[in-house]
Amino acid sequence: MCGIFGVRGHPGAAAVVHLGLYSLQHRGQESAGIVAVGADGTARVERRMGLVSDGFAGPLVEALDGGVAIGHTRYSTAGSSTIENAQPVLARSRGSHIALAHNGNLTNATELRMALEDAGSIFNSTMDSEVVVHRLARATADTPEGKVAEALQGVEGAYCLLVLIGDALVAARDPRGWRPLVMGRLGDAVVFASETCALDIVGATLVREVDAGEVVAVDADGVRSLKPLPKRELRRCVFEHVYFARPDSSIFGGSVDRARRALGRRLAREHPAPGAELVFSVPDSSNSAALGYAEESGLPFELALIRNHYVGRTFIQPTQAGRDAKC
Repeated sequence: MCGIFGVRGHPGAAAVVHLGLYSLQHRGQESAGIVAVGADGTARVERRMGLVSDGFAGPLVEALDGGVAIGHTRYSTAGSSTIENAQPVLARSRGSHIALAHNGNLTNATELRMALEDAGSIFNSTMDSEVVVHRLARATADTPEGKVAEALQGVEGAYCLLVLIGDALVAARDPRGWRPLVMGRLGDAVVFASETCALDIVGATLVREVDAGEVVAVDADGVRSLKPLPKRELRRCVFEHVYFARPDSSIFGGSVDRARRALGRRLAREHPAPGAELVFSVPDSSNSAALGYAEESGLPFELALIRNHYVGRTFIQPTQAGRDAKC
């Protein structure tokens, strides 16, 4: 679980991404980064360990000029929590650049990496996402979306990707649709985000979800879409509804808050609690579910546990020691 955000066609793209990452901080707290492409075509990257608020001061973001940018907040599922594994990844290739932000986990990354290393590739990190960067560098297609489609052939697992190739922004989602990815509009700019709450904070309007198996490219010629990957049965991650996503987001075509309330109501029907006096949540992800349980059971909802809202999400701390220290 990570948070990704990208925009093309806005004069202050990096600042928009910076604001969007604040709304996606709940998806990753270990590191954050932004890559922006300036008017001269040069890509610049800033990556920091820790929270978005820790590493990115105003002047630093302002230095990332240009109309296209992508950003990332990281929760490590593959690769250690180090600056080398912070994203977005930025690489130089064939006189241009490739930048990538990835949310998900590639299940065949080890095999793909071994094949690339046997062919001469040299890796700079231990994260699975770098496999896609090397495959992009080897892609021979003529268009940005074609290169992404070619690079993703044979890649297994969960992924939502934002890729910068030159000044083109490309979004892609795996054929099973494990993780959410939405597209919006901010004036004339096109915006992509892991959750709709990030569109809300920048004032963007939701257009639609990026479909499972879809590749969407945005460049000077407009927006193009293709579905080059083999169709698979949808396998959306239920943990997004249960825990990962913010309750004010809409993912997989529906409200997270309403889904959690429905789960709470269903729990009350299937597992009533005779003799119970009240319902309370273990905040904050269970707040909506507890309200649903209370609504269905007729029990009063009360505040019984108060968590420290200044320590972030303890579950996604990379070590048990880190989780214990913030409880």
